[in-house]
Amino acid sequence: MRRLALTALMLAACNRDGDKMAFSTSITTAPPPGSTSSGGDTSISTSTSTSSSEDSAAASSSGSTSSTSSGGIPDLGTIPDGGDGPPPGCKGKVDFLFTISGAPTMQPKQARLKASFPGFIATLESQFADFDYHILSANTAGFWGYPSCKGCQDVCADLPEFPCGVPPEPCDLVRGAGMTYPIGEGASNQRCELASGLRYITAGQPKLEDAFTCIASVGINGGSGVAEVTAMALADDIHALGGCNEGFLRDDALLVVVAIQDTYDQGSEGTAEDWRDALVEAKGGDAEAVVLLVISTDIDDPAGLCGYDPNNAEHELRTWAELMQPNALFGSICADGYGDYFATVAKMIKAQCDVFVPQ
Repeated sequence: MRRLALTALMLAACNRDGDKMAFSTSITTAPPPGSTSSGGDTSISTSTSTSSSEDSAAASSSGSTSSTSSGGIPDLGTIPDGGDGPPPGCKGKVDFLFTISGAPTMQPKQARLKASFPGFIATLESQFADFDYHILSANTAGFWGYPSCKGCQDVCADLPEFPCGVPPEPCDLVRGAGMTYPIGEGASNQRCELASGLRYITAGQPKLEDAFTCIASVGINGGSGVAEVTAMALADDIHALGGCNEGFLRDDALLVVVAIQDTYDQGSEGTAEDWRDALVEAKGGDAEAVVLLVISTDIDDPAGLCGYDPNNAEHELRTWAELMQPNALFGSICADGYGDYFATVAKMIKAQCDVFVPQ
C-alpha cells in the first residue's frame, strides 16, 4: 500500500497541469496490591515549471538543477523510484508468546517443548545478526494455590516443593499475564530470575535456556484454554501502561505464537475466527506480521500420530492454524520431539521478518 501511494503521489506531481472480540474475563491488568483474586515518513517536494523566459531565468539564478529541453518540455531529471526498495524488515526483533496447557496429562509434552527450545533459539541466532527477542509464557491458570496444600505454613506434605506461605504478586493471579512463578506439581515452584525485571525475558538474558525452562515449567494443575489465553495475553489493556505485560508487544517486531495443548480446546471462549482476529489485531491488522505454531492432538486425522477418532467435533485449534496460513503450522503433540516443527517455524520467521513492514 505504501508503494502504491508513493507512486500515485509522483504521478500527480508529473501531471499537475492537467471489532475486536471481547472475552468474558475482565481482569487483564494487575489487581490492586493485596488483592487475591516506527519507520520514518517519506516526503516528496514538487514544483511547477513553465516555458517562460522569466521563470527559466529565475530557476537558473536560484541554482535549480532542472533544465528545459529544446522542445520547451521541462527536464525534471531522474524521477526517484518510490517502491522498488526492500521493506524495512523486522531487523531481528521477534516477540515470542508461549501458551502452554497445564492439564494433568501435559508433563511429558512440556518436557518435549523445553527440549526443543535451545535448538530453536540457536537457529534464529544464526539467522539474525542482531537477534532482539521478547519471550513470554502466559499464565493459563490464573490462580495461586494447590488444593491439598491450602493453609500450609511450613512444608506441604503432599507437595514439599510448593511455596508455603509465599504471597503472590498481583499479576500472578491474572490469566494471560507473563508467568514468572509457576507453582504446583511439576512446576518450577520458584520466582524465575529474569534480568529484565519484567514478566517476560528480553535480549541479553543470562542463562537463557534456564530462564525459559523456569517460565515454561507451568506444571499440571489444570490451567488450560490456550487459545483464549493467547487472546487475553494480546489484549490492549494488559499491554497498557501499568498492565501486567506492558512493553512486551513492539510495533516493529514480528509476533510469534506457540500454543500447545493435548486436547481439543473446547474450553476456550470464542471461535477459531475470533482467535485469528486477536492475532491480526495485535499487529495492527497485518496478518503478515504473525507466525503461529499450534501443537495439539491429531486424532481428527486418519494418519495422525495420536490415533484416529472419527467421532470428534471440529478441531478448532487446527482450524485456527489453517486460518493463519501460510504463516502457520499445526504439529502433532504425539511426536517424539518437536524440533522439526520449530525448524520449520524458524524458516517462516526468517521469511516473514525479511518482508515485514512496521505499522
